[in-house]
Amino acid sequence: MKNYRILLALLSIALVSCEKTTVNTDPAPSPKTDPEPAVSADYEANKCLRDEIMNVYYYWADDVRGANNKLNLNKLSIYDAFDAMLFAKDRWSWMESAESYLASKSGEVLGTWGASFTQRVDCKEAKDYNVYIRYVYPDSPLARHGVTRGAKLTGITGLDLPDHGFDSQSQLDYFNEHLMDSPQTFKFTLANGEKVTFEEKLPKSVSTNYILSEQVFDADDFDGLAEPVGYFNLLSFKSGFINDLDECLSRLKKAGVKKMIVDLRYNGGGDGNVSQLLISYLAPAGLQGKPYVVRTHNAYLSSSNVTEYIGKKNASGEYSDMSMGLDEIFFIMDNGSASASEMVFNGLRPYLKDKLHMVGRQTYGKPNGMYVLLYPGDSKAQEKYNKGNYSDLKYVFYPICFFNMNSEGESIPYGPKSPSGFVPDNERPDDILHDFGVDEDRVKACLTYIVTGSYPAIPETKSLNSVFNGLENDAFAPEWQTDPHYGTDIVNRHFLPETF
Repeated sequence: MKNYRILLALLSIALVSCEKTTVNTDPAPSPKTDPEPAVSADYEANKCLRDEIMNVYYYWADDVRGANNKLNLNKLSIYDAFDAMLFAKDRWSWMESAESYLASKSGEVLGTWGASFTQRVDCKEAKDYNVYIRYVYPDSPLARHGVTRGAKLTGITGLDLPDHGFDSQSQLDYFNEHLMDSPQTFKFTLANGEKVTFEEKLPKSVSTNYILSEQVFDADDFDGLAEPVGYFNLLSFKSGFINDLDECLSRLKKAGVKKMIVDLRYNGGGDGNVSQLLISYLAPAGLQGKPYVVRTHNAYLSSSNVTEYIGKKNASGEYSDMSMGLDEIFFIMDNGSASASEMVFNGLRPYLKDKLHMVGRQTYGKPNGMYVLLYPGDSKAQEKYNKGNYSDLKYVFYPICFFNMNSEGESIPYGPKSPSGFVPDNERPDDILHDFGVDEDRVKACLTYIVTGSYPAIPETKSLNSVFNGLENDAFAPEWQTDPHYGTDIVNRHFLPETF
């Protein structure tokens, strides 16, 4: 059984509200009936998964239906059944328990200190094997003690690190084994040079905000700027925080920024409502009602193909102009920028042309998306869900259901492995030694281009690797490397089959 929940890595899961839809009424091929008595406790869930989801809504239903009808569902757990029903080329579909889904729905992250740990990309050349903080969730245990991006970990309970960081495999093994111990004593050198020591207990969950940074830069912050430049770092398109993003973008709009730096370097996507809001703010003025994505389904669900449009739709069906009136946008992207993040970038390409830039590294490469399918989903359960009562919920499925293209028919580049998405105009490594702002290398590169028309020299570094100096540092592998189903693009409607 695959691990569907990442603990150390901070995976965000978005959700959508239920909205019924009309599908093609041509009957799908009949599933095989299992002749043996049910053995698996998940038999009924397995049967529903096969007959009502994978044989109907799955994007590759025609490719897997024959093999799936031959599966003996009596002897499989729901997780093993889900794995067995996937198309060989599908590296994105996934499922989760009710507990994980409900935690995500409430804006909580389970089993984490609320921080992402990493090492320098050039640690071998720099002889720096220290552990640094890549980012911190606001209001998380470490954030409360002043820990930010760029802080250096100097010790945990039972382990003090030398100035250069790890110098033995035994030290790293101890770190991997004991980082999640609770209570834990942390020792840090903060980004400002201050040394702190504190003890914290591992929280059951962390409630947070997914906007890691929001700033407006002017000439006082960066020499040569002739007008204010907006910046925000969004970790996930999580539906529960759409109002936070709306308020953030409204503030930047009121600040009169005409150039924007959109930092999605760790954003694995999420809810389509959030991406629609973002693209409606970022798109040039006067494009309300213009398409930004076309979503296509399998042949059986062809009547559900849909085009999404820029702007806010009112009760009469008209779209209002939400544009910030930007004349140039810089996206900071990385291997972890996936799915809905890539879709926003792809959706803007036809309208911004050479005024749309990308700095960082090649993106993940996920051109498709999914609906949220709840089990059980019978009419009684659905009625409870609509009232916010999830007491009957057992499992939540996220199969790939549609493929995305922009208004000119261009898809997100993709391949059998990630990264396989968009290639940046200016490739440069992730500068984890500085907090998000004018001193951080990628932000500085964007500001330098705005002032001079060209990017600064690129530091000579190696790509991020899972092995440094012979040490196996599996604790630092980000979620897009450890989760085989990373990346989400979930639209604001999901199907609940009548026969659940």
